[in-house]
Amino acid sequence: MSRGDFGRRAQAQGGYSLIEVVAAIVVLGLVFSGFASVYGTVLQQGAQPQLGSQALTVADAYLSEITSRAYRDPDSGALCGGGEAARPLFDDVCDYDGLAQNGCTATSAACPALGDCACGRDGQPLAGLNAFRVAVGVTPATLSGVNGLDVQVRVSHDGLAADGVLLQSFRAED
Repeated sequence: MSRGDFGRRAQAQGGYSLIEVVAAIVVLGLVFSGFASVYGTVLQQGAQPQLGSQALTVADAYLSEITSRAYRDPDSGALCGGGEAARPLFDDVCDYDGLAQNGCTATSAACPALGDCACGRDGQPLAGLNAFRVAVGVTPATLSGVNGLDVQVRVSHDGLAADGVLLQSFRAED
């Protein structure tokens, strides 16, 4: 085989030049970098619906607990009198005003500091609810001429947009 035959055979096989290969790599790199930026955004926002649903469930549980309590303090009969020392002892709606540390009275391995997790009625942390913050406000209010208490429960989390979830209820005297 002569040298001329080898050159004609290589041209007939139709390989890619170095410039074509480099151009293809650059184009593929641009396409994949676009996918990567979109994928990163989707991953960041993908947890938000689940966190919002959990925050709503937590807020509903706290609100149900609060509104199930007595309107007036059973100990003194006063409206928004002296508060109880800890959440397991809360016996009227006003005891929850300004709830501190999510109402936690204990810690756990999953929630090593008071208030790291949402807590149950007993003051024990709920391990699956790390980083949720609960804020409760109870204020006297009048609705359609009826005196009562405006109860607001806000549950937030760093992964939630804005201020999280706010549930509000009106509790009138029995």
